[in-house]
Amino acid sequence: MKRIIYTFIAAAVALIAVGCTVKSDMPADNTAGESYDVVVICADEAWRGDLSYAVCDLLEAPTPGLTRPQGLFNIVKQVAPDRASNIDKLYGNLFVININGAVTGPSFEVKRNVYARPQSVVVVTAPTAASATEFLAVSADAIREVMEDGERKKSNSYYAARPAEMLMADFKATTGFDMLIPQGFFKATTADKSLTWYLRDYPNKAQYIFVFESEYTDAEDLTAKWLMMSLDNKLSSITSKGAVGSYLGVNEDAPVYTTTVERAGREWVELRGWWEVNNDFMGGPFVSFSSVDDAEKRILTIMFALYAPEDPQRNLLREIEHLFYTLK
Repeated sequence: MKRIIYTFIAAAVALIAVGCTVKSDMPADNTAGESYDVVVICADEAWRGDLSYAVCDLLEAPTPGLTRPQGLFNIVKQVAPDRASNIDKLYGNLFVININGAVTGPSFEVKRNVYARPQSVVVVTAPTAASATEFLAVSADAIREVMEDGERKKSNSYYAARPAEMLMADFKATTGFDMLIPQGFFKATTADKSLTWYLRDYPNKAQYIFVFESEYTDAEDLTAKWLMMSLDNKLSSITSKGAVGSYLGVNEDAPVYTTTVERAGREWVELRGWWEVNNDFMGGPFVSFSSVDDAEKRILTIMFALYAPEDPQRNLLREIEHLFYTLK
């Protein structure tokens, strides 16, 4: 009996040892650079000319809704394939252009975690530089979306390991939805009890999440004009301690961007604009998502806002905006 037991233990130890030596398919290295940094890998002869302008137009187009200009992505460098170093290949976004006369037409594919983790590698293949240039112009939105999706998953994966569980429970009780809220946020007190406000404060910047409901009457309630008015009315209950007679609102003179997105089985109107503190010198960009609950005749709005007068805004706003895509 003892011999059987010893044999079983030895076999178990051997299995554990074998299990520990199994290698993961994920690369061992973490990515280099900052979020939204891109290294372009393209032959020099193809890069010189219109193709370089097409890539810059695709990656460095202005990010909508910010109060200061900043591109959608940062092109760190362009390098030919034979000069791409190991460090170049570790960046979180690689944009590879492969000119191959043997292919019949241009296409692109996305690979994840090729040289590092988490990483997105977009490979554009075309028979000529001219066809690649034309292809990028018509495929820009699709390529940007898959690259943005990679950034979104990277950010949310990081914060999923650092959840603010009490705030997430509060959000669920308020909205009926689950959504990731990271550590560092706290629930601020509001004069309007129907407005929920989560705040992450830094010495020179702050990130805000606002949640509220509005009465729904008809489809006109989801126009940009109506939503801006709704935001303005709801935020006006928040005042600034630094100025008498100040109150929060939206900047009606700023450019406004709208689109629709699908999430948690519902369609949401995405609205981008600027918020401001009237009678004070504070403000910044915001993005809100609003959706109708037909059964309850209510509109739920989740707003993400940023105050960052000195720092680049894109990454700071995007990392909280990405939280919306954990909604379920």
